[in-house]
Amino acid sequence: MLKLIEGTKKDRPVVDYEIIYLNGMIKAIKAKQLEPENKDAAKQIVFYTMKYISVVELKDMTRERLEGLLLFNEMLLNTVCELTPADLITIFPINKTYDGARYQMKDYFTTMEALQDHGLNKPIQIKETASSLLWDYMNHTVMMYQVHCMSAISELHAIETGKGLMEQFFEEQGVKVGTFRKYENDTGQNFMIDEDGRSFPVTKKTPRYIKLVN
Repeated sequence: MLKLIEGTKKDRPVVDYEIIYLNGMIKAIKAKQLEPENKDAAKQIVFYTMKYISVVELKDMTRERLEGLLLFNEMLLNTVCELTPADLITIFPINKTYDGARYQMKDYFTTMEALQDHGLNKPIQIKETASSLLWDYMNHTVMMYQVHCMSAISELHAIETGKGLMEQFFEEQGVKVGTFRKYENDTGQNFMIDEDGRSFPVTKKTPRYIKLVN
């Protein structure tokens, strides 16, 4: 008679991408210090630095760490200046989305247009040009990198002034930005309460693939 023996479930190890990318960046920097003209090392610096910035956790980051992150970004942009748009494509392939015109957003075509306007094989050279090309670049990692850079700048601004960039912008436009707090009652229902004490329930949107029946 066969007997079924149940094994214990093993949890998958947590992958710390921040450490992986940070170590890769440090290794690439050391390689370039030994060989300043090493283009492969420059590409690795761009890859690992952008990957690191795109995944780093900004919550509760100290002022010193935020400033350090922006120094990494300065190094990244300076290294991008040594490359060409064609090099960027080999590091971060352009997302193959082609309907940007329909939604008024960047896509494969607008990215290629920006790169070709500069010259695919022409060195980028200028830091402002590097920033502009990356802003027009359609790639998930590059876009998350842009978001985290802006968030880091906003966090630093909040430390210095008490207000994030978006909060200050709305205030300058005369738009009131309310503060909401989330609470949960005894039955597990979540509520949001505004500054005036008004509350409203938090409801989750039902996925399209679920059909409600009576």
